[in-house]
Amino acid sequence: MVSSVRLEGFLIFLEEWFRGPTRISLVSKREFGLLVGDMSSRSGFKRDSMVFEGFKLVYWPLVKRRFYESNLFMSVGYWETGDLEPVLESMYYDRLTYDFDSEENPQLAISTAREFSSIVKDKYGCDVVLVKSGFKGAHVYIPLKQPISWEDYQILWKTLLKLLSEEKKQLCDYNMLQWNRLSRIPMTINYKDSKRSWAWIIQPSVKGWLDFKWSTLEPLDPSSLPVAKIKVALPSLQRRYVEPPELVAQPSGQAMLQANRPRRYEWVEKIIERGLPDGRKRFILCVLSAYLVNVKGLGEDEALEVVKEFLENSCRNYNNCGKVYESFIRGDLVRVRSKGIKPTSLEKLKEKDPELYKLIAQVASLKTLS
Repeated sequence: MVSSVRLEGFLIFLEEWFRGPTRISLVSKREFGLLVGDMSSRSGFKRDSMVFEGFKLVYWPLVKRRFYESNLFMSVGYWETGDLEPVLESMYYDRLTYDFDSEENPQLAISTAREFSSIVKDKYGCDVVLVKSGFKGAHVYIPLKQPISWEDYQILWKTLLKLLSEEKKQLCDYNMLQWNRLSRIPMTINYKDSKRSWAWIIQPSVKGWLDFKWSTLEPLDPSSLPVAKIKVALPSLQRRYVEPPELVAQPSGQAMLQANRPRRYEWVEKIIERGLPDGRKRFILCVLSAYLVNVKGLGEDEALEVVKEFLENSCRNYNNCGKVYESFIRGDLVRVRSKGIKPTSLEKLKEKDPELYKLIAQVASLKTLS
């Protein structure tokens, strides 16, 4: 078990990794992924969009207790708008991310990643972060001097990969070229198939969490590449982010949860507070479980209490008091967490279950969708 004092060093490293080479604000948002347990099962995988304090509030207590069993991931991109969920048009990227893998020959994947890093550094004069990813190879991170859009990210990513031979390019996982991709956070444990391996930074050479600093690395200037289509995006000149007032006025844990609550889900909160005259189970299955687990990031027991509150309000306000068993609720909470299911939107509810949609619209005092 890692001591709490030592783990504070990891939290400092994670903040550095989050902010990246362009020093993004801690109230920018990234997606985080966490599976506490063997990664081969995929059961219980969590994926949430959060500011950095949100990570400390929601994920950190779990990670701190079971660090050696925690598979931790972070999105390759970030956004600075008020959206809780990532939106392609709002995404920026401060590093390029490559994954070189070989099940049969992990050392070949690592040596290819080293070769790729060396070629990029020699040709463009930038530094590269090389991470032994765990069992099958290595990740390569190329820090950027300025953030870029997804369109430009794809161009740069493909252009640099052409520096390798066709044979060696086959070791690079093209699935990494996804705008909302998660990548394993370095300096953490890769726990899979009952085995553990550190995903450790091997270039630059670091001995511990506090040794890594983006400021010691020379980033790649995207405009230096001879690619005509590249137009560097500068969020500092086009920033649309509006700092949440709760975050300024109340820098507490509760304020962080409030800052991360998407306004588009206010109707769900109203239904929880008021209950429903009918359709309670359908609401739980379609909306409530997924909202509590995969949007608010609540644990099973916390989410169960909120569902019970909804049922009690349905009984008190509408005399809708039929028994809903706890086993049914817990089973659905496990279902949505294991599959990463998001709440059904009002638009889809109107299409798939117009009866439930009308009840929700009436109780939440919504203007019905045309």
